[in-house]
Amino acid sequence: MVLADSSFACLALLEDETFQLFELLMQRTDDVQVNLLLDVILQETRKHRELLRHLSRVFETDSAVSSFECGSQLGEFFRTALALIHSVKDEVLHGMSVVEAAKKLISFEEGVGEEYLTAIHANIKLTAETNPATLRILQSIVQDEEGHSELLRLVIQMASNS
Repeated sequence: MVLADSSFACLALLEDETFQLFELLMQRTDDVQVNLLLDVILQETRKHRELLRHLSRVFETDSAVSSFECGSQLGEFFRTALALIHSVKDEVLHGMSVVEAAKKLISFEEGVGEEYLTAIHANIKLTAETNPATLRILQSIVQDEEGHSELLRLVIQMASNS
């Protein structure tokens, strides 16, 4: 089964941007425990990016996409998510604390993040009957994403106490 669109590639692009943001956040804290929690999210994000890239190569007609193409294809959710990631990255580079960044990311996870999960669920529905391996991979990504807000809340708590 080959998808006409590039949903997997676009989701991988978002994961890559998120990965870069968490790398930056890890560089901005000296707290070992906070760094450990951020690293959990970073490693899961890396895994998601690579799995989505692989799914794109297997199932899609075009795995090389631009953010403009993804914005056209996935709509407002993609544009909003990418803009938020870039905004937080820029603010962290200009001195925003890890706590403030984590608060913004929780808001993202609970708002736009729901639409991200909807996009994954759309791919789950497309592959559920024909590809059980892909179904399981996408379900795993959804489970990981749902835990990120919880980890970010703990980052806020720990970073605020240090």
